[in-house]
Amino acid sequence: MDERPLAAVVTVSDGVSHGTRRDESGDLAEELLRAAGYEVAARAVVPDERPEIEALLRGLADRGLALVVTTGGTGFGPRDVTPEATRAVIEREAPGLGELMRHAGLKKTPMAALSRAVAGTRGRTLILNLPGSPRGVRESLAAVLPVVHHAVELLAGATGAHPTGHAAASAPPAGAPLEAPTPFVRATAVKLHGEPPCRLGNRIEVVPGGPVSGTLGCAEFDGEAARLAPEVLAAGEPQVRTLRHDLGSVEVLFEPVLPPALVAIVSATDVARELCVLAKRLGWSPALVEPRSERVRPEDRSLPWTVVGGLDALALDARSAVVFTDHDAPGLVEQLAAVLRGPAGFVGVMGSRRHVAPFLEELRAAGMTEEQLARIRTPLGLDLGGRTPAEIALSIAAGLVAARHGRSGGWLHEAR
Repeated sequence: MDERPLAAVVTVSDGVSHGTRRDESGDLAEELLRAAGYEVAARAVVPDERPEIEALLRGLADRGLALVVTTGGTGFGPRDVTPEATRAVIEREAPGLGELMRHAGLKKTPMAALSRAVAGTRGRTLILNLPGSPRGVRESLAAVLPVVHHAVELLAGATGAHPTGHAAASAPPAGAPLEAPTPFVRATAVKLHGEPPCRLGNRIEVVPGGPVSGTLGCAEFDGEAARLAPEVLAAGEPQVRTLRHDLGSVEVLFEPVLPPALVAIVSATDVARELCVLAKRLGWSPALVEPRSERVRPEDRSLPWTVVGGLDALALDARSAVVFTDHDAPGLVEQLAAVLRGPAGFVGVMGSRRHVAPFLEELRAAGMTEEQLARIRTPLGLDLGGRTPAEIALSIAAGLVAARHGRSGGWLHEAR
């Protein structure tokens, strides 16, 4: 898949819902999914109440998320109803996934046989039950994630690919730029005053001008959250607001959830491949840009980042970075000119001043101003003394991190 598939984590627990237990299993599930290449676009906590679980799963699946995982409520306790709620929501069951998780668990403990976890699909969404313990979450995801990734691809409409990895993924279609996931605001009740119609931990997610998922407990709170969402998203920083009701008030943490910033890494070089790996781990959405198809290896297309034939296939914005890794690539001047006329916040070119100077002169001759040329960072990266592709990529990644935080880099013990 060319974009990070969107996932949601649902914690089913009376204790977590009532604020008497930490959501360790939900936190771990989110961590493991992110490490596996998923963008966790939603988190939710519900008590062990079947109608609430069903309503939440339907809402998340109908948002078009690729994967929804639940944790908790899969055992033999009288309030363990997650499998029943899941079966009421899914349209097709996938029994093999539950069997695979139980098989993996039985290698650790015979108690895994008591898990009633199920999995299935609703529309293009895969819903997967996980155990309630952090250990069970880790073991179950380790068992099924390789298969789940292929299932998600098939649900998204992929054809011809096989989980063996022998078939290379097709290139993205030409045409409109690739779209980024929709930004939204997550609002969570963090403190109650009086007896408002809201539970601690209630959560709503709002796409300004678009869909709403979840609830803070009443229509008044939900409406106020929807009204505040565009303001919070524009500010770009988490903030706490107090929402009031005749029965009491609630302090709500509003968090803007933005898609990972795009970093376009131009030319399929060894440095570019190393930089894709680092950028992914550091929270960017990397895209390898290479118009010369013969330079793209089959494995480039099977890795968790986008491969495109030109910068015009990407929707660059002010948060985006563009890094040119081959100063001898054809069309470099034209590509640089197009980027400098656009909104990208970071533009870098690998190469010494001697190699890049002729390109700067061509850009001046093409009408680029000195202010535009000053945006080009070259030589590129922090001075780490690196020589290998991995070391050079690390120096560039360090420069990206420094630029993201408005710093120049350098040893901390020398900072004043």
